[in-house]
Amino acid sequence: MKTLSSILFLSVCLWLAGCKPAQNTGSENAEVQKIRLFEGDNPDPAVVLYNGVYYMVHSSFDYCPGLVVYQSTDLVNWTPSSAALKDYVGAVWAPDICVHNNRFYIYFPAMGANGKKTNMVVWADSPNGPWSEPVDLKVGGIDPEHVVGEDGRRYVLLSAGDLHPLSEDGLSITGEPIIIYKGWEVPEEWDIESFSFEGLNLKKIGDYYYILAAQGGTAGPPTGHMVVQARSRTLEGPWENSPSNPLLRTESRNERWWSQGHGQIIDGVNGELYMTFHAYEKDYLTLGRQTLICEVKLDADGWLQLKEGPISLPSPTRMMERRIKDFVWQSYKESIDDRATISSDAIVLKTRGKTPLDSSPLLLRSGDHSYEVEACLEFDNPEVSAGLIIYYNNSMNYGFGFRPGELVRFRRGGINRAKPLIPIELANGKYTLWVKIRNTENLISGWYSADGQTWRKYPWGFDMQGYHHNTLGEFLSLRPGIVAMGGEGEVKITGLTYRTLE
Repeated sequence: MKTLSSILFLSVCLWLAGCKPAQNTGSENAEVQKIRLFEGDNPDPAVVLYNGVYYMVHSSFDYCPGLVVYQSTDLVNWTPSSAALKDYVGAVWAPDICVHNNRFYIYFPAMGANGKKTNMVVWADSPNGPWSEPVDLKVGGIDPEHVVGEDGRRYVLLSAGDLHPLSEDGLSITGEPIIIYKGWEVPEEWDIESFSFEGLNLKKIGDYYYILAAQGGTAGPPTGHMVVQARSRTLEGPWENSPSNPLLRTESRNERWWSQGHGQIIDGVNGELYMTFHAYEKDYLTLGRQTLICEVKLDADGWLQLKEGPISLPSPTRMMERRIKDFVWQSYKESIDDRATISSDAIVLKTRGKTPLDSSPLLLRSGDHSYEVEACLEFDNPEVSAGLIIYYNNSMNYGFGFRPGELVRFRRGGINRAKPLIPIELANGKYTLWVKIRNTENLISGWYSADGQTWRKYPWGFDMQGYHHNTLGEFLSLRPGIVAMGGEGEVKITGLTYRTLE
């Protein structure tokens, strides 16, 4: 059985799973260039620079392994280093990655043993791991930010602007918090989801501490989410809000990027300042919140502003076709280490459950508007069902597959619409079928083949354009994957190919 680390390092270049060339993407200001770093569902980006290398983590929510750590030397091309969470600890929200005294820490909100939201921390002496087991800080709130004061004392800053003192090792809260910042008053006439003061990021530049805050709600109306800024000469304040707030906001539903927010200021290697943030893409909320970057600068009055003109970063490249080794594979709400054996040319997946409702499929992240996935599926137990699926959560999904003698459709957590199929049984006693699923701008269709060459179309299709957080909740995205269920056994997957169709 492959370990988590070996699975991750089979992904030789995850950023190739959808990164596109740099382009001017913002209609709200045609002169501010934004690069999409990670296509698809990578919200709440957090970055740390250490010894000339950048490390980034995101919210992993219900996908496992969680808190995948990516590394880059140019802020554009990213590869996976490790995953900090092997086991499922509940939905993991906006994390913060930091380095203190040469040790890596990731602070994150998750579900505690008492069933209530708490904040936790994991640590490692290398970004490659191994990572510690999660340590419960036993404090509520979301979106933790690790802060070090000028006196060297450590704190964790949470979404309500409350600053909690930390122990020297950073693994426990040592006292009562103080409120240092309460946000910026949003104009009453703006269309927002709610005030939603969260996602605080603190950066010292010159004589000032700058604090960025996400406000307006991370979903809801496309104009809701934003990045506001304030500054102070001391960590405790008083904080002065920028007269030009917000720093970043979607101003019209006609823009390409909706709900832009959750910003973090990052140093460039040559003295530049950048801001990472997340956003939904117009008409493709199904892809989740995607990670972008733009350049910022200090104006004559010492306030951060978006920098106009070309961004001083290289352009990402794009891979149109990918194989098993080009992805970090995850499952829904469970560890995959004891279920999946993954090599460069095959996956062996143990069956789980009886329908997609309890099968926890093996998933990959996609950021393309249109794509197809094909694979050869093989098993020997006549009670097994297997196929390919487009998955939001356990009850909202759609896909195609087979069981001996029947083609089947997966829909909304169930198996239905069986259609007779002449059983295909090889001399070695294996039931084998090639299956292909296609997502064309959220319209789903499928094909099947006995040999991977001659294809016949499944007689069903589905529209999944409404499958996103604004309608279903949970902050997830549509992900293609492999489902194996029914009787005891395992399914072997070979020839898996992902193709971008744009």
